[in-house]
Amino acid sequence: MIVMVRIVVLNDNRCNNNEYEFEHGISLFIECYGKKVLFDSGQTEIFINNAKKLNIDLKKLDAIVLSHGDFDHGNGLKYLNTKTDLICHPDFMLTRISRRTGNNNGLNQTREELARRFNLIESREPYNINDKIIFLGQIERNNDFEKGQNLAAFDENGEVYQHLDDSGFAIKTEKGLIVISGCSHSGICNTVEYAKKITNTDKILAVMGGFHLKEVNECTLKTIEYMKQTNVQKVYLAHCTSDVVCEEFLRQMPEKTEIIKTGIEYIL
Repeated sequence: MIVMVRIVVLNDNRCNNNEYEFEHGISLFIECYGKKVLFDSGQTEIFINNAKKLNIDLKKLDAIVLSHGDFDHGNGLKYLNTKTDLICHPDFMLTRISRRTGNNNGLNQTREELARRFNLIESREPYNINDKIIFLGQIERNNDFEKGQNLAAFDENGEVYQHLDDSGFAIKTEKGLIVISGCSHSGICNTVEYAKKITNTDKILAVMGGFHLKEVNECTLKTIEYMKQTNVQKVYLAHCTSDVVCEEFLRQMPEKTEIIKTGIEYIL
C-alpha cells in the first residue's frame, strides 16, 4: 500500500485566502506513517489560530521539528502547550544579530524554558522520529556556489554567524524522498544531497520550504540546474524565496514548481 503524506501550510509569507492570518515565517503540519509532526512555528500564535480553522489538533503532536533558532521559525513555540518532543540542533540558542537591523534574530525563550515545556532533543547527527521520518541534524556543506550565500547575521563576537544549526528533515516514501527545509541557510542543494546520503536514496519526490534565494544570480541559477539534474519531481517554494526567484523557477520548471500559500493542503 502506498502511504500518502499530508502537508498543511499553517503559515507562510504568502496567502491568498482572507480566512487565514499569515506572517513572515513558516509553519507546516505533516501527517504520515501514523505520526503528526509540526515543522517550525513562525513568530506568533498565528499557526495555532490557522490550525484551529483547519481542524488540526496541535495537542496531539508526536513531534515538533525546529529547523533552526531564528525568531521567525521558533518564537511561536511560546504559544504552544503540549509536552512532546522538540527536536533541534544543539546550536539553536546561539546568539545571532541581524546584519540589516541590528536586532536579535534568535528565540524569545531560553533553553531552560523550552526544556520545561517540551521534551527537548538536541542532535547534531540525524535523528529518527521513526524509520521513515528523519531530522537531518547538521548538514554537510560541500558545494561552492552556496557557500556564503545565506549568511545574514553576526554572532556575539561580531563574526559572521554560520547558521550551523540550520537543518531540515526528510520523509522516505515509495515514490521517493521528500525533503523539507525552513530557510536553507545551509544551502538547499546541500540539504537535498545530505538527505540523499543519510537515507541512501537518490529518487527525490519533492523539495519544500524556504530556499533563502533573493535574486536571480549564479546561486539561484545553479540551484535550478541542480533540481533539474537531480530530477526532482516537484519543487514547493516558500517563505524566504523572493518573488523574482519564484518566477524564474516557474519559467524554467513550469510543470514542477509550485508556490505554497498559507492554508493550502498538499497530498504527496
